[in-house]
Amino acid sequence: MRIRGNDNGRGRAFSGSNTVTNRTPLELTVSGAADLLPLAATTATRRESAAPASLRSAILVPIGLVLLAPVLGLSARAATHPPSGVVEALQKKYQVTQTTPDSAQITKDGTTMSMKCAGIYALPSSSMMEPDNKVVDGKVQPPSMLARVTLTKMGTHVLQTGDKIYITKIESKGDAGDQLRFSLLTVDSLDVNGQDQQARYKAVISFKFKKGYLDDAPPDDVEQAVEAVLAPDTGGDDSQGGDSAGQNQGPPAGAPGSPPPPQRAVAPPPPPPAAPAGPPPTISIGESSTRVLQAMGMPLQMIDLGKKKTYIYPHMKVVFMDDKVSDVE
Repeated sequence: MRIRGNDNGRGRAFSGSNTVTNRTPLELTVSGAADLLPLAATTATRRESAAPASLRSAILVPIGLVLLAPVLGLSARAATHPPSGVVEALQKKYQVTQTTPDSAQITKDGTTMSMKCAGIYALPSSSMMEPDNKVVDGKVQPPSMLARVTLTKMGTHVLQTGDKIYITKIESKGDAGDQLRFSLLTVDSLDVNGQDQQARYKAVISFKFKKGYLDDAPPDDVEQAVEAVLAPDTGGDDSQGGDSAGQNQGPPAGAPGSPPPPQRAVAPPPPPPAAPAGPPPTISIGESSTRVLQAMGMPLQMIDLGKKKTYIYPHMKVVFMDDKVSDVE
């Protein structure tokens, strides 16, 4: 195992044989994940006597993150290739969303996507690292046990089928076979574990293909592979999965064991015609208020001025003097 790092502006390489050679600054090569932690401890011991505690912490923490990132499935800034024809075609179909540096606000709208499967690990947008979720042969590869434990401690959220996401970057990488990388950001802000706040979550999905596949692959074939995991949101409810419609269908009509066809509803008979209305009520001068109430019903308003009373109906007013009809208006 060999690690190359910067030492006071001069590159040096440390190996198991303690050989020191000049290297360019900030070079790092990792081979053999099993030796990562012992090597970090050995490096700390060598520098313990030469550097104060604050400086040792400043050196070891970033180095530890870089060392463990490949093991934990975390992604930082990765070397990418110039956009290929496939990448350009995908960028035209899936518009990339642009955000502020802290991902709190959207500065340019892009295509809203919907997850078609569960199991994508994401971290709060304030995190320095992004979980790199591998997809091989159309299947999301689960992280190792160590990665799951570490991601849980970092406040991970596992995206589910139907979750809405934005694409913030589409790029290709070809170090070990062709990879198509999508940087994602959740549309909604979610609760952060252990904190009284919400944040958007980010992740990376890396589709792995055979070496050279993306150079000649038809864009439609690549889109089909991508949309098995995430696809443009159509506004439907994808949380039940793609097979729910088929699962809810019963046997065809007439098959053995199938329920009888529903009976056709029979409309109820029409109601009998209403009886012809009787003659309209009549009011005569000199009738009592009791007779008017029997004929007309209760008025909308009653005005009592002692000897003079007025009953107000929707289309008339009846005036009484000494409880006898004296006028109708």
